[in-house]
Amino acid sequence: MSADVLPTPARPFGADTLACALTLTGKATPTPSALAEALAELYPNSTGPTVSDLLAAGWLVPTIDGRGLRQPPLTPAEQDARLAANPPDKTGHINAPALADSRRKAGVEPEKSEALQKTDNRNKAVIEPEFSESLATGESREIAGKTAPLFSYYRGGIAATVPYASITPAQLFTVLTSPRHRAQTEALRAAPVGSPERAELKKRLDYVTPAGTFTRRANDALAAPSGLLVLDFDHLPNVGTARAALLADELLAPELVLLFTSPSGDGLKAVVRTDPTAAHLDNFRAYAAYLAAHYAPLGLRADEAGKDLARACFVPYAPDAWLAPAYAA
Repeated sequence: MSADVLPTPARPFGADTLACALTLTGKATPTPSALAEALAELYPNSTGPTVSDLLAAGWLVPTIDGRGLRQPPLTPAEQDARLAANPPDKTGHINAPALADSRRKAGVEPEKSEALQKTDNRNKAVIEPEFSESLATGESREIAGKTAPLFSYYRGGIAATVPYASITPAQLFTVLTSPRHRAQTEALRAAPVGSPERAELKKRLDYVTPAGTFTRRANDALAAPSGLLVLDFDHLPNVGTARAALLADELLAPELVLLFTSPSGDGLKAVVRTDPTAAHLDNFRAYAAYLAAHYAPLGLRADEAGKDLARACFVPYAPDAWLAPAYAA
């Protein structure tokens, strides 16, 4: 191999997968050993790139002190070019239409009672505190010049109430489709339905709070909203049919960000965009009403637990997960 030819990683390795590996380390500038551990989680059995591969290909460079690794900064010209190619819209989301207009067209525009307005004001009030140090290091607010929503990722199961990192939908997609939770998911689905064993295995899965970043998992601990919520559909008669219906719906499909099979294997989880002018509960009720009116025969009735701002969404192995193209890096 000539000196000017760079080694090729064992598997295609995009910028978003790199961002996911960095997220799993919990640091923006991890040590080589920490990054190697994260790569091993994403690419078991030495099927992916090594730290040396990433350095040689220019994906990463050493930090000034030489102790860690970081992504090389974009030049001003590169930043300008990316922003010009993908300008954020007025909602702050990637290529997002006006969500309030979409709600009106669907006939499910939420109404705000006085009580719900007070709830909305309380939700807004908890946004004021600054991020804790662990959340403030989120390097993935900008992906290819586009603003991406962030939400909290928790490692170690439902007993963990303090976030491990802040991630984007694209990074969650990478985790879902990687083998990280494959063994746990397969063991869960093999356990008898309704058994304590199955419930315990589910509780041990990592999880996210799609509604935003939190200082801890609690409705009153929201650090910053993501503009997203998760809809859970359990015990569906036919997962494939329900999935196809959601992706084909003229009004609902444009709001879908991420869609994947639930840990149990007989349900779906849909991460959707919300109307930023409405409270979380209003948005949940609007979606629930629309789905109940149009897809009740398919079992697409949203779990009422989704109305909670800090709703936990478990992260299984979901190789068939779907990510909206606008949210890919």
